[in-house]
Amino acid sequence: MKRIIVVLGLCVLAACGGSGNSGPEPVQRNAGINVLLITVDTLRADHLSAYGYPRNTSPRIDELAGKGVLFETAFTYWPKTRGSFAALFTGLYASQHGLTVRNRDLPDFNQTLAETFQEAGYRTGAALDNGNLDQALGFAQGFETYEQTWLTGETELERTEAITDFGLDYLSATDDERPFFLWLHYVNPHTPYDPPEALLSQFRGDGVIPRGPELEIVTGYHGGLNRHLAVDGETHWGDYVDRYDAEILAVDAHVGRVLDALAASPHAEETLIVFTSDHGESLGEHDYFFDHGFDLFNPSLRIPLIASFPGFLPAGERIHGTVSTLDVYPTILDLAQLSFPTGRAELQGKSLLPLVRGTTSRLHPHIFFQNDQHLMAITNGRLKLVRYPDTKDRGAQFRLLDMYRDPAELENRYEGSEARIAPFEAQLSSFRTQTVAWQQATDTKRAGPSTEDEELPEQTRRSLESLGYIEK
Repeated sequence: MKRIIVVLGLCVLAACGGSGNSGPEPVQRNAGINVLLITVDTLRADHLSAYGYPRNTSPRIDELAGKGVLFETAFTYWPKTRGSFAALFTGLYASQHGLTVRNRDLPDFNQTLAETFQEAGYRTGAALDNGNLDQALGFAQGFETYEQTWLTGETELERTEAITDFGLDYLSATDDERPFFLWLHYVNPHTPYDPPEALLSQFRGDGVIPRGPELEIVTGYHGGLNRHLAVDGETHWGDYVDRYDAEILAVDAHVGRVLDALAASPHAEETLIVFTSDHGESLGEHDYFFDHGFDLFNPSLRIPLIASFPGFLPAGERIHGTVSTLDVYPTILDLAQLSFPTGRAELQGKSLLPLVRGTTSRLHPHIFFQNDQHLMAITNGRLKLVRYPDTKDRGAQFRLLDMYRDPAELENRYEGSEARIAPFEAQLSSFRTQTVAWQQATDTKRAGPSTEDEELPEQTRRSLESLGYIEK
């Protein structure tokens, strides 16, 4: 009977036209469905088979896509872990939620996605690997259980196993009848790329990816291979793409184990699955090797986004419209029929259901991006305008990219296009001005100084060091 109530409630919602941040109120406080959010760190959409990659890196993720909706043009708002998940879990821009370049934690005045589910009577749990998500930085808000695997797992494989085991135990629990919100975050394929040899051997020398140029060893991430990432005997570009792809194959198997456990559980027909990433990875594009977030080019911004919900979301559907990680919060609430938070900033994303239902082909006229280097950008799905910050020697610089004509984003078309794109540039300028006003309001809401990385537990700092966030 519970399943019938869920489906009927959702069909009523669909008949009402859905609920973005300005749509009608959900028809029911709590339809009782479960939510499984699986995120994979540093995962480029174009290295998944479901997104057209020629290697078979992701058979289980592909299977999930075949049972749900795949969004072909999904972007992260902020191409670093902290900024990305702060936006995903609040539905807000950085200057609104408070985790910025200057303040590196998520303040407790936010109403996170997990808190919304907790207040609706859900049990909430998370298991993760990445010290950037330490509970001291505010990411545990709303979670009854928050398993930080880097505190106990010595190797990436041990931590990956711990996340999967946590998920299997959570899905098999029978002592709590409440619906659940479960988040699992795997760090692979983040650097250092260290896949099991058995998986790496499936790709090494397969002829799909050329070995490419020999890479110079460098201290940073531009112009060659970072000295901390170098593996003995592996000196060519293709060697490290092989390793990246093998890490995807490794995490794909763990995603598959979780999905199998869900399918074998009583929750299978009552669980919404959302699969995505926090950001992509630059694999040498623009001379930027095996890192992310320094620029606002698509290798760092494009991410996979898949949603599956038996009986409501269509199977095997592919959506072309441009979407953002900011849309995840309102979409999950829409599907779960939970009320949108009140007494707080308006959600900046929109529910993706109108795209799924086909009532619109374009959800956003434009979306924005920011990063840790003070860059800002706007895109309408075809054009992307990037603003580089002022310096003492010159004013702001701009790069205009046409992603249809120049998918590699190599040609700056700004010069000579100023008049034609003036409205576009004005929108970016207006957003920049608005972020200043938002930031001023946010600063007044902070209860105290932000948590600095130096204050984090030693194990967390070791995790950040191993991932390249703290210099060794």
